[in-house]
Amino acid sequence: MDVWKHFEDNVITHSAAHYLMAIDALLREQGYARVSDVARFLEVTTGSASVSLKTLKQRDLVTEDANRFLQLSPEGAALAHKIQVNKQMLVTLLHQVLAVPKEIAEIDACKIEHLLSDETRERLRVFLSLIKCDDAVAELLHRALNRVHVECPGVENCELCEDECTFHCVNEDEAPASEKTTAKRKGKTAR
Repeated sequence: MDVWKHFEDNVITHSAAHYLMAIDALLREQGYARVSDVARFLEVTTGSASVSLKTLKQRDLVTEDANRFLQLSPEGAALAHKIQVNKQMLVTLLHQVLAVPKEIAEIDACKIEHLLSDETRERLRVFLSLIKCDDAVAELLHRALNRVHVECPGVENCELCEDECTFHCVNEDEAPASEKTTAKRKGKTAR
């Protein structure tokens, strides 16, 4: 299966997700949203906002009335809500569970919030519910994460690596040649 081809199956782009969430936030905060409000909220030009919103209107995710006030369609509102929930869960996972600094967790969550499948969202929700609702499980996980000291055992002996080392950076500019390894695991064939 060519997994990379499924990227094009996404319901919405990163930019479009932010437009939906901006409209949603403006409607909640001030009760209305116009193109100019969305542009200010996202710190883009009114022209850019207008072009992006046109696509969302064509997809029936956003409506605009005769007075030029924007609304989210039921589908647009549901999508904005899903994306916001994804972001909240991803920030929680990255920051509270994996101890990624909050600012980095928010940036990384923003990058992928619109890409999660319904299946992944549900499993993430269940996982976070377990961690949040069961102090013993949460404590056990945190102790285990703090206890682990990751060292590279070499590709041949690593449970995580497949064909290339995931521990060391394999970028030519960042890792010394001695740390770069493309050694194959014994018995594996090249892809």
